Order: sequence, then C-alpha cells, then structure tokens
Amino acid sequence: MATWEISFKIRYDYPLIKLSEMHKGSKISMWCVWDREMMHIPLNSTLLKTDIEAYVKKIGRFIENFRSSTNGLVLTLKCSCDLYKTVWNITGQNHISDIGPATYLDGWGYFRGIAFDEANIKSMFHDLQKLGPVELLSKKNIHQDAAPTTVWVETFFSDLTGKQMEALSKAYDYGYYSTPRRNTTESISATLGISRSTYEEHLRKAENKVIESLMPYLKLFQSSGFKKEERIVSVDARHSESFDLVENRTLNNEGDKLASHN
Repeated sequence: MATWEISFKIRYDYPLIKLSEMHKGSKISMWCVWDREMMHIPLNSTLLKTDIEAYVKKIGRFIENFRSSTNGLVLTLKCSCDLYKTVWNITGQNHISDIGPATYLDGWGYFRGIAFDEANIKSMFHDLQKLGPVELLSKKNIHQDAAPTTVWVETFFSDLTGKQMEALSKAYDYGYYSTPRRNTTESISATLGISRSTYEEHLRKAENKVIESLMPYLKLFQSSGFKKEERIVSVDARHSESFDLVENRTLNNEGDKLASHN
C-alpha cells in the first residue's frame, strides 16, 4: 500500500490566519493533540501575544497562560476545532494523519500530513478548496515501514546539525546518560578528537533542540489529565530487600559487560 507525505498552504477565514496577516513576520505554531491545543510564538511578539490572549479569552478555552521557553512563548488551551471550520476537521474526515505543528505566517496556514490512499488526498483538496485558496507544496511517496523515521522523527530532529546529532549519539553510546554515569564529556570528546568545550557546546545545543521539540507534546499529554496506573505489590520486607540486591547486581553486571565491550 502506498504512503504519501504531503504539505500544503491555505488561506481562509480563520482567527490564527488573520492574526498572522496582521503581524507579518511572526510565526504562530500550533499543535493539536487529543482535546488540547498548544500555541508557540516568538519571544519578541508583544503585540501578537496581546491579540492571541484576547482571542483565547473570547472563545473561553484558556487552560494555561503564556510561559517562556528557550526561544518563545507557549500557551495551552482546550481544543477549538468545534468552533470553526478547521483544516484538522477536513484532514480527519478524509483519513489524513496530521503531522504537527501547523504554522501560520503572513496570512497563510501551513500543514503537513500522511495519506495512505491517493484518493483521500484528492478528496481532501476538494473539501479544502471550499474554505479558500489552497496550494500543494510537496507530495512524495514514502515506504510505509519508513514513515516513523522519515516523518514523525523528522519533527524532533530536523533542526539538529550533523555535529550535534553525533554529539548526542556518542553521549548515549558511551553511557553519559546512564546511572551512574559511565563516561564524562572530557573522555568522549577525546575519542572524537575535539576539545571538551567544543563537544559540550554541540551536546548542549542538541539537548536543547530535542527538548524544545518534545516539550509541546509532553505538555499536551500532561494537561490531558492522563495518569498511569501504578501497580502496588505487597511483599515481605526481607524478600523485597533481597530482590533489590539481586536486581542491582544484575544491572551492574550488564553494565560492566557493556563497558568492557566498548
């Protein structure tokens, strides 16, 4: 079965498209997951921030006010898809899987999605044209097994440079994130033939970019109210202590094997 990745832009009567037209050059990013939406705007967009706050107050879907992130401001609200004719409604009706975030810039909305039937793409564009001008920006056939790595993972890692990806991968491979930590940035940088300060700069930038990409999804998941059920097992205190000792020895042995292999 063919799998298609598509991207397109559209202009129609939608609040965020109008706001992006009023505040040219300021990109609004929107994630829509479950029954939550999250908006991200640049740090220096004071007037846009004020207008978005007024919009959210008007529709009464406010959850959490703007908070600062590394490179912008983030606002969380309840889903507003029931209030307007949204692109998300149309993609869902045509069995297109959305890839966040949607972005709004200079009076246009930009969207990406995955389709498993070319007929669904044609049907979606037929419905979108009823909203307003729409333009297909890209369409490429991808192998279905590769979809997670070519599409969703791209959302998290596409901003990383080659050096940043290597720094993060090596940190993981050499046990920098293990508990206890098996290697230092100094020892890892030596294996790469670069200075510690240079390696740490690449690593910190990589960490920041990955966290920035993941955080909107974490916050949406957190605000959804989902709580993982914890299974409580009652055991004799002496047996529990013995089990902990055996488990720790097993983990330590596995770690020693990995260290010697490296």
